[in-house]
Amino acid sequence: MPSRRDFLGHLSLGSIAAISHLASSGQAALPAMAPHYRPRARNVILLFMCGGASHLETFDYKPQLKKWAGKRADEIFSAEELRGFNPEKTVEGCKILPPVFDFKQHGQSGAWLSEIYPRLGEAVDEIAFLKAVHTDSAIHSVGETIWHTGHARPGFPSMGSWVTYGLGAESPDLPPYVVMKDGISTAGDVVFQQGMLPGRHQAAVARVEAGRPPFPYLDPPPGVSPERQRKHLTALNRLNRLHRDRHPTQPELTGRIEALEMAWKLQQSAEGAFDLTRESTGMHALYGENQFSKHCLTARRLVESGVRFVEIFDGAKGRKWDAHGNRGGLIGNHRSNAGRTDQGITALILDLKARGMLEETLVVWATEFGRTPFEEANRETQLGRGHHHKGFTLWMAGGGVKGGTSLGATDDFGMHAVDHPVHVHDVHATILHLLGFDHERLTLRHNSRDVRLTDVFGKVIHEVVA
Repeated sequence: MPSRRDFLGHLSLGSIAAISHLASSGQAALPAMAPHYRPRARNVILLFMCGGASHLETFDYKPQLKKWAGKRADEIFSAEELRGFNPEKTVEGCKILPPVFDFKQHGQSGAWLSEIYPRLGEAVDEIAFLKAVHTDSAIHSVGETIWHTGHARPGFPSMGSWVTYGLGAESPDLPPYVVMKDGISTAGDVVFQQGMLPGRHQAAVARVEAGRPPFPYLDPPPGVSPERQRKHLTALNRLNRLHRDRHPTQPELTGRIEALEMAWKLQQSAEGAFDLTRESTGMHALYGENQFSKHCLTARRLVESGVRFVEIFDGAKGRKWDAHGNRGGLIGNHRSNAGRTDQGITALILDLKARGMLEETLVVWATEFGRTPFEEANRETQLGRGHHHKGFTLWMAGGGVKGGTSLGATDDFGMHAVDHPVHVHDVHATILHLLGFDHERLTLRHNSRDVRLTDVFGKVIHEVVA
């Protein structure tokens, strides 16, 4: 008789650990909900720039800063205005720093783009810029957590989990929520977890490498045929169901059964969805060949295959967008990062549009916060900007968004969100609205309260909805 270890090994259950989005969360799996109103989007692709991309060097052109260059921050701003930034740094003596790159207008909309995005101008008329976003913290881990979960402390469901909780799974053979990343961020992978939602709503973290499966241990053990593996799986699930029926107060057993079933399905379908060799030479040339470009091309394939929510988490290893003077300097940092991502982002938007998919796919570009309009006080040898959460830029495209628009503005310094300010909660409410859900009604009862992505806040930004 085989040992328990051997029995489980024949099932290739290492794959189940790799797709722990289906593991138990302590609650029964819930069916997809009926939308509250007609959805504009069916899928989301989130492009998250880890480290805090500078709005002043990307999309928020502030030429007025030149006339204030060299002035101390405390000569321009009050003590109250200068509170709440990175507690490890002082900002009062920082000098105003004009944009370090040139800007030009692009498209019929005349949107201003930094020179570090030479390609994005091709797709700019599909984009709605939100130029007066603010959030609650200038600390990386907190900013990442707020963006992903709507809460400043860990333990709450990720936005991707809320989306799949509402919409359910479109594909029976692929996880509904997939993350591709280049490292572990400051906040950690907790930002991709399902919190108190059923375990099947946790993200499946995939890798995109030629010749390797997207999830670890996806292949069955040597010498185990699919028929034999299926028999083992059937037997184990029968035992699991018997145990579950005897213990109705432990609904996490349902999550385990679902995990086994999804592991089996992924063995049949995952490698095909992630196989970039099936794309033409022209398509590879359109997207480019670096890792971010491959993630963008894979994101299109996943959405095409029915994955509801795909996140590309860029720059996690070393917080690549964190443009301090002692981290490569603002100029080199942002020129390099934009150069690495510009082609993939542009190709993704244009490719989705050419395939007729952009109308139902919402593309979101985000970062945890922006950068200060003044140089950081304790820089070493190169120019840098500090963390800044009081006014910065995000953008959305497709999925019912009014392309070629720009909503809101920061003041002349790029300091405060002053015209149509929107909080991250408002962005979340708008994303759910475009998917057909009222953010106040997409809730889960937990610990005697109705938990939701927007906590007790949030307003839909109707100005950018087509």
